[in-house]
Amino acid sequence: MSINWISAFNRLFPVIDKKGDTYFSGPSFIKMAQQVTYDLPDYQIYIDRRNRLGKSSTRRVFYWDIIESLTEDQRYDLFRLFIESLEPHAREAMNDLKEFIFGGSSGVPKVNIPAEFSSAEKLSRSLAEIDKAIESGQHNRAVTMTYTCLEGLYKAYINKNLPESSSINDLLPMAKLVKNDILDKVKGTSQAPEQIINSIPTITNAIANSRNSFSDSHFDEDAQNWLSVYTRDLTNSIGRLLLHFI
Repeated sequence: MSINWISAFNRLFPVIDKKGDTYFSGPSFIKMAQQVTYDLPDYQIYIDRRNRLGKSSTRRVFYWDIIESLTEDQRYDLFRLFIESLEPHAREAMNDLKEFIFGGSSGVPKVNIPAEFSSAEKLSRSLAEIDKAIESGQHNRAVTMTYTCLEGLYKAYINKNLPESSSINDLLPMAKLVKNDILDKVKGTSQAPEQIINSIPTITNAIANSRNSFSDSHFDEDAQNWLSVYTRDLTNSIGRLLLHFI
């Protein structure tokens, strides 16, 4: 189904134009859009470029121009981000927008973390996406992304080292498989203290519980910054450990 994005934007703009908890300034709008595209420069560079080209710097005009420049998938992702951010403060308006775009289904962002982690570079790119979410205040999304990032890490590890268990997809069972396999690999060596490896399922469970509590609008308030940063750093630590064995 093709979405009338002008109509979607006309539903969104009055909410983000209203002073208060739902207001999005030019810089904050661009930070949100930068989560779905690498092609958008920072606010001042973007406005300076528009001024040189004689284009309007009115918020409503350049907000729409940014949306219009995105691909269809990027537009869906951007509106998911706005719905998740604004739902606690403008639930009725966001329910209307969600119904219009998604037919009432969840507007929570679907995070596309690479399924295979064969290098530290891929992990770094995924962590950069989490950092962008944290920087723009999307703490719910950051926590959800750490969960999905771990799914990708564990699946990559299992596919390479435990292919006979590749049908297992649940996060916690995967974490236990990975832990046990790494323990077997380091037994009798000094590669890593067993206590650290044994902590993998515990840390994974904590991240899973954080995600389940704060994503999908289970709570009205966003996950706090410290939680999103903490889970991000835990994911980084687990990722660096696993990459040593992938």
